[in-house]
Amino acid sequence: MQERVTKLSAVENSQSAYSATFLASFVDMALLLLIGFIGISDGLRVILTKTDAVGSASAGGWIVFLGALLIAGTIKLSIKEMRSERDTIAASESDNEFWLPIIALAMLLIYIALIEPLGYTLATALFMTVYLRVFGKYGVLTIVAISLPFAFGSSWLWAALDMMLPQGIMSWP
Repeated sequence: MQERVTKLSAVENSQSAYSATFLASFVDMALLLLIGFIGISDGLRVILTKTDAVGSASAGGWIVFLGALLIAGTIKLSIKEMRSERDTIAASESDNEFWLPIIALAMLLIYIALIEPLGYTLATALFMTVYLRVFGKYGVLTIVAISLPFAFGSSWLWAALDMMLPQGIMSWP
């Protein structure tokens, strides 16, 4: 009985220490994510407003890349901490959680690379299809029913707002 009481009091003390550690860790990660989002928005600001300066797009692109890298690293660290704190999660599920932000970032970079040669509409339809399959685990008909209307609808919307989009191999919109 004495041993059980000792274990319970040790668990209660570790819970309060865990709460303080979790709060500090949460604040740190929230600040890193905030800095990453600020970096991305500043890079986009440089790209969009400094159009007359030579090299502004590449400079802004690097700032966006560094902000995204900071966000990805923060997410990786938070997942690593959660994985080390929770021993009950299966190994395959925790590995998937670790790779999800990396997969999403890779998909986004591929999407950005394909917008120019394929055009906005086709690249968006392809990106949405792959994204919904990887992260949503939807069936083929559901994916097509979501991806194609989204791609064509967003293309139409941007065209209606007189935004210039890369047309690639398809001349619409």
